[in-house]
Amino acid sequence: MKRERLLSQLIKLREQHLKTQSAHLKTRAQHLKDIRDRHDQARDAAAKSLDDGATLADLAHFGQLRVRDAKLARKVEREVVALSEKVGHARKLADSAHEAREELRRRRFTQHDRSMETEAEHFLSWKKGDRR
Repeated sequence: MKRERLLSQLIKLREQHLKTQSAHLKTRAQHLKDIRDRHDQARDAAAKSLDDGATLADLAHFGQLRVRDAKLARKVEREVVALSEKVGHARKLADSAHEAREELRRRRFTQHDRSMETEAEHFLSWKKGDRR
């Protein structure tokens, strides 16, 4: 029983770790999406500034924004990939803890069933011996 309780605590810890890692991944993925959206907006604004001579001076600014956002997107994308791997690892750890607990329960139930069968056999043999 003590092992099962310890495994339950381990599962809670691993699930909390998985939840934390997943939340962090979700935050960074949203950040990456926002960066890509800003990059696309800067590209669209640069394209529009080409059509209007009055805003042509802003073209350099839009170019700088696009370069900065592209660099930032690459950096955040690497973080997202690394976090995805961490989430996958945390999920595997949580699943293995669940499987270990279920295996322990199955063994305990099997042992209990064997014990009950043995008792029943002893009882039946006692009853047969009592009849003679």
